[in-house]
Formats: sequence, C-alpha cells, structure tokens
Amino acid sequence: MAANGEDGTPQHVSYFVTVRTFNCKTVFDDETRARTLVDMIESVRRRSGLKKFAYVVLPDHYHLLLGGSAESSPVADAILAINRMVERYVDSPDDGQPLWDSEADVLVLYSPQAHFEKLNYIHNKPVLCGIAAKPEDYMFSSAGFYFRRYGKTHF
Repeated sequence: MAANGEDGTPQHVSYFVTVRTFNCKTVFDDETRARTLVDMIESVRRRSGLKKFAYVVLPDHYHLLLGGSAESSPVADAILAINRMVERYVDSPDDGQPLWDSEADVLVLYSPQAHFEKLNYIHNKPVLCGIAAKPEDYMFSSAGFYFRRYGKTHF
C-alpha cells in the first residue's frame, strides 16, 4: 500500500504480523495442521485483496508480511478470518483453552529497509528456531519460493 509522506512522495507501507497460539501451545508441528494453516492464509489473502510478501508457520506461531491497497480488507479482518477458519478446520488439542492468544501483533512498516528486514527475519526464523538447516528447506515458509525464483532467500 502506498501512502504519501509529508512532502507528498509515495511511501512503501507493509504489515508485519505475528500470531501466537494461546500459552505458546505447540499445534503446528504436525504437517497436516501446518499445511492447513498455510492454505487458509492463502485463501483469506486472496479474498481480502492483500498482497502476501512472506510467511512462515512455526509450531506455536506464525508470521506474515502483507501489503494492502485502498481496495483490500483491513489486515486485522484478514487475521481474524484466518484464525477463525483454522479453529474450525484444524484438529487441535482439546484442552479447554482457546487456540490463539488474545491479539495478533501488527507492526506497520513504512520503509523498504524495514520491509526487507522483516522478510529476512521471516525466512530465517526456522533456522533460528533450530527446525531447519537452511531457510529454503523449511516446508511451511515462503523462503523456498524465493529461493526457486531468485536463487536466494535474503534481500
């Protein structure tokens, strides 16, 4: 989404989203659950008109890097839709607790530098968590797409 700065020049705006499971409960370490979450993210993203720059699904949370326009749905509405769909379709542990933490963290990024910093963070997160040796090897991340398309995962 482009916004104008004080001098009237367009600024780059994107959204870095973090959604955690309640009490950091491990839910998406299961391949079927993780794949379902990835599919739900894509489904809602298409319907909402948001641009998906990057994503990663980890055992107890997920990150998205999104962009919007005047015609797209608000990011908060998209996150709520994703979370509700996942609650309906993912067989998660029934321990009487909610699946998701009460609120998603949404950080608005106004510069290309901040955008690429978060993109690189998202792609490297499985390596930082010790669940992948290389970003492009992790199945539930956009890093593999970037690696196949651009030959790299960091920008």
